[in-house]
Amino acid sequence: MLDVQLIDIIDVENTLGEGVQWNHRDNSVWWTDIQECRLYRLQWPGRELEVFDTPERLCAFAFTERDNCIVAAFESGFALFDYRKGEVLWRKTLLPENSGMRFNDGRIDRQGRFWAGTMVEDGSDRADAGLFRLDPDGRVTQVASDIRISNGCAWDPQGEHFYFADTPRRKLYRYDFDAESGDISNRQLFNRTLMHRYPDGATVDAEGHLWSAQWRGARVVRYGPDSRSVGAVTLPVSQPTCVAFGGENMDLMFVTSARESLSEWTLDRERCAGGLFILKTPFKGLQDPVFDSTALLESTRAIQQTA
Repeated sequence: MLDVQLIDIIDVENTLGEGVQWNHRDNSVWWTDIQECRLYRLQWPGRELEVFDTPERLCAFAFTERDNCIVAAFESGFALFDYRKGEVLWRKTLLPENSGMRFNDGRIDRQGRFWAGTMVEDGSDRADAGLFRLDPDGRVTQVASDIRISNGCAWDPQGEHFYFADTPRRKLYRYDFDAESGDISNRQLFNRTLMHRYPDGATVDAEGHLWSAQWRGARVVRYGPDSRSVGAVTLPVSQPTCVAFGGENMDLMFVTSARESLSEWTLDRERCAGGLFILKTPFKGLQDPVFDSTALLESTRAIQQTA
């Protein structure tokens, strides 16, 4: 096991906590409870907690340069959302109602493009989900298909590789990444989890190691660039969902978790299920850029004026 120390648990009892990330501009950690349509902000280390309602399930998000505004992957598509006013500033719907799918995991790349993938949630085994990229000019591009549940978007520090997971298949992939164009190519199997352990949200540390939360695995696993596991962080809950680094020195690890699908007997044993776990580590993460919402809104206005 890795030399990490659990220092705090924020017991919020999330049904499906996800998408955790650090905002270095105001020293806060953010995450979403997808099923409850809630966005959380925790100031650290003061532990002041704020909760914002969202107009539909918020599945992934990233920060923008605009105050109180995130770029979001709601269940039906992309949006700019002012969380304090509860106002959608821009929207691009990609999934029709009753499609049996919704958006899921997403992250922002080091060039400021927002990525999010969809998932099949109607109980079928169909692989109709996809991975999409939103550029700051408002263009949406589908970059991958034949997916069941999109998860684990992450990039190496050099911007040469993109990591991605298809959860039910228990597969983590690595692609070649063109930082200038945002294109991915040459998909290769990076690793595969053990039976009954499923790769979920992920991040990459400053040394280029991939950290992957394992749903039903009660752990976050660290993989070297050569794809080998080099250790794990065990947790007192079976369903960790996402992982991020943050804190003043970027050496804290934040892990979200879920209560969804757990029996009453299991919940009695996992009393912290659905909580946010905060751990002190000897590792450091990387700060994410912000999405240029101004460029998107100006581009949208220009298109409307010429239409």
